[in-house]
Amino acid sequence: MKRAIALCALAALTAFIPSGLFATPATVTIVEQPDAAADLGGVEVLLQAGLDRQTPRQNGLSALTAETILQTPVAGLSGSRPLQQAISENGGSITYAVEPRHIRFYVEGVGSSYARLLTLFHQALSKPDFSAPTLSAARVAVNEKIKQSQRLALSVGIDMLNGAFYQNSDAGMPPFGTPQTLASFSGTDVAEFYRAHYHRGDAVVSAIGNISGANGNFAFLVDGLQPGVTAPITVRKSSLPSSSRQIIARRDVPVPWLVAQYPAPEMRSRDFGAMLILTAFVQRTLADVSELPGIATRGAAQRGVGAFYNFDTYPANVIIYVDGGLGDPTRTFATALTVVNVLGHAKLSGDLSQMKSFAAGRFLEDTQTLQDRAWLAGVFAAQHQSGDYTAMILKAINDTNGADLQRVAARYLSVPTIALVLPRAQPSVQTQ
Repeated sequence: MKRAIALCALAALTAFIPSGLFATPATVTIVEQPDAAADLGGVEVLLQAGLDRQTPRQNGLSALTAETILQTPVAGLSGSRPLQQAISENGGSITYAVEPRHIRFYVEGVGSSYARLLTLFHQALSKPDFSAPTLSAARVAVNEKIKQSQRLALSVGIDMLNGAFYQNSDAGMPPFGTPQTLASFSGTDVAEFYRAHYHRGDAVVSAIGNISGANGNFAFLVDGLQPGVTAPITVRKSSLPSSSRQIIARRDVPVPWLVAQYPAPEMRSRDFGAMLILTAFVQRTLADVSELPGIATRGAAQRGVGAFYNFDTYPANVIIYVDGGLGDPTRTFATALTVVNVLGHAKLSGDLSQMKSFAAGRFLEDTQTLQDRAWLAGVFAAQHQSGDYTAMILKAINDTNGADLQRVAARYLSVPTIALVLPRAQPSVQTQ
């Protein structure tokens, strides 16, 4: 039954093929997936102004710069409003994500006001306001994001692992910085970061859905940015004086969590398809072991157990996670790590069609929204890979054989780095 559902979903999604894609070095890359029948339109803008563009003393500056753009006043329906509020008043939404390489802005809205939303975004992106009031509002917003992420054990664990994983880069810094570092940044700091790293030469614009109102003009979104490209900051970090691959932190969480990270092949590698299958298999196996239904609509932190493949980062990695509240934490954690370790030593033979169908179905389920599909097209465009990205991923899955799975599992899924996020010790109370 699951296989039939996956194949039906495949037939439905492959109808949406990117209709235009071009990539030239030091120019804006545009990819479009128009769908006149969609209710909404979306545009994702990827700029190489992420974590690896920060120096060690600039932890959080990338996020603060992006948030400053959302807080920049623009001409809204009722006078001057922060960009985020003005877009909301026009029936749309805007978000951003801070990643190891990129800042990703995503604007979504209904077709009737879509062109207006893009104009507002262009206005703020081209001329951000670095004044004290705007910077203050941005700092408050980023501090709130820090508080929210610290309440999620999965986020805490991933931040810890990334800090150890990215050795010669600041790509592993906490995405939003810390309250202490944010407090030290001035408007001049934000303006200098913007001028240094918000360039249009390495920008990717990915449009999807009902985008006819934009009249096919998406390059204008970044025409206010400086030409040229940027480069990551070179960082030399000393190796930690320890052979341990386990990191422990205590937070205000009710139960312990285990988060493990493995190195993984990049998306251009011949091992790409095999890792997609292995990650999906681990996801399903962990859910079965924990007796949890695989509900695709739940977020990662709500699923309790899971695995995902960060193929859009460099170096790529795989994360598995387990909520210790699902049972005996020691047993649950040991089972999860054993499942992954066995893959590298088991003889995989016979018909792999069920594993492939599950991996394809999981990919389709995880890329149903306009934003997901805009992101994925943007990722492929950033790698200068043209064509139907859906077909490329499914071909990578279908071309994988049993020997590939065993080889990739043995190569990548053998030695994890483990983060344990434990509840804070409660103070003892003595009574007389």
